[in-house]
Amino acid sequence: MGEILYSAVVLTEDSKNYLLSKFNYVIPEDWKIYADHMTIAFGQGLEAVDKKLDLGKIVDLKVVKLGISDKAIAVKVEGYITLNNIAHVTIAVNEFDGGKPYMSNLITDWYDCENIIISGIIKEIIKG
Repeated sequence: MGEILYSAVVLTEDSKNYLLSKFNYVIPEDWKIYADHMTIAFGQGLEAVDKKLDLGKIVDLKVVKLGISDKAIAVKVEGYITLNNIAHVTIAVNEFDGGKPYMSNLITDWYDCENIIISGIIKEIIKG
């Protein structure tokens, strides 16, 4: 088994599409789309949050806020543990202006939005 890049709630394809359909209106045309996971622990497996037995489980996440900066767009979520300061799913980043997915952690402007439920599978993402 290879090195763990991160553990995450990886969104189902239906949830990814649903999320994008709800927030497509805020994504600039030239930004790179992600909308695929909520990081649980970067560089670590589920043992970092004492949840190894949750591997493979399906969980629901409730979208509670929309965050926007000049580098990243994300939604704040509730429903599963994370080591990030803000539980979120990065929707898109402004790569042309140096945006990276981790910059969702730096968003300070969060707005009320329609609360929707998205689902994902708890996974450990392996390098390679």
